[in-house]
Amino acid sequence: MDIVRELEAMRKRMLQEINTEFDVLLARIAEETGQGNLCASLPVNDATYPLTAGAGIFKGKKPTGVVIGGEYVPLRTWKQLVAEIMARCMADARYEQALQAQAGRVSGKKRALLASSDEGMRSPLPIGGGLFLETHYDTETLLNILMNRILRPIGYDYSAIRVTVREV
Repeated sequence: MDIVRELEAMRKRMLQEINTEFDVLLARIAEETGQGNLCASLPVNDATYPLTAGAGIFKGKKPTGVVIGGEYVPLRTWKQLVAEIMARCMADARYEQALQAQAGRVSGKKRALLASSDEGMRSPLPIGGGLFLETHYDTETLLNILMNRILRPIGYDYSAIRVTVREV
């Protein structure tokens, strides 16, 4: 188990180093193009990780915002993060259609994860188009469900989504 902790710590250090390098590059690009500080809207003491970094990296942290398509959206809960990502996904007709087709077919051990009814869900999140997403899970499980069970099967590209978090 010590090796797992060491690997997680190493991943955290590497991601922080990568984030710092990207911040420097963004500042340089902003300076050269005259666009001002591209990172000015991000909270100062928060760390930013790509959603693809792995759901485990977000354990024990609180989300403070999400960067999607270069736009920073402040938020306070993981459920709000999922709602924002799903709203962007549902805004595209082809993904909405794909999610409609998946409704009722994506299930967990005891209840549906994505359905056209909130019946049987403990914490349903309405995502539009008459669809509901179950969100009554811990952070890691919720993000894994979002990425691996909902978005990946329909081909939604979430690789550019970055999440800002604060240690709790």
